[in-house]
Order: sequence, then structure tokens, then C-alpha cells
Amino acid sequence: MLSVKNEYNRVDIERLLEEHTERLGLTRDELEREVRQGLTLHELLCTLTSDAIRTVRERESAELRRRQREGMTRAQEQGVTLGRPSKRSDRRFEKIRVLYEKKEISAEEASKRLHVSISTFYRWLRQSRRADAANAQQED
Repeated sequence: MLSVKNEYNRVDIERLLEEHTERLGLTRDELEREVRQGLTLHELLCTLTSDAIRTVRERESAELRRRQREGMTRAQEQGVTLGRPSKRSDRRFEKIRVLYEKKEISAEEASKRLHVSISTFYRWLRQSRRADAANAQQED
């Protein structure tokens, strides 16, 4: 598979094409010959080369994303947790949740004690309640 590791801009492509065409013995006049109205051989070669490089980059990028996705899927199947670790300590959260649900502390106070934003506290609360509901259904 062709690999494009470097970034090429239009000037780089033109320079590379000039080097190759000189090796082939093509003159500047031959490159400036029109192949169609308003389109020179030089312009056609530059455009085709740019398109080829862009296509190879896109394919490499898609292949990299596919391999990353497969690797992450394999890791998750093996029980590896991906992403940033949660700040949540279940034991600490549950103690504060009990105080919150008994209305001994507010959500704001609970979030301060857990050192998280109030929205994070509410999200953890929802997750915890869903988990409780799911466990209750499994027991039935």
C-alpha cells in the first residue's frame, strides 16, 4: 500500500514533478502544451498527483480509524476500561446519596462534598437509581 507520511502542498508537488519530468527528458515547453483548452500537461499532472495523494491519505486515515476501532473493541471485550477514569467512589457516593435522599443535605452540598459539579452529581444519581431499578427487576 502506498504510504503518504509527509504533507505535500502544491509547490512541493510542482517541484517533484519538475524533477521527474527532467529525468525523463521532458522540456518545459512540452509540459506547457495544452491538452485541452486552458489545461496544460503540467497542470494536469499536478492535479492528478494532488488527487492521488489526497486519496491515499483518506484511505490511510480510514484504515487507521478501522484498526483503532477494532483494537478498542477487543480491549473492551477483555474488560479493559477505556477513557478517563471516573472520580466516583461508590462507597463515598452512596453515603452522600443517602444524606441527599433523606434531605439532610442539598444537591449543591452533595456535589461540593464529592468535589464534582452539580450536573455530575445529578448524572451519578440518575445512573445509581437506574442500576438500583435494574437490580430490583433481576431479583423479581
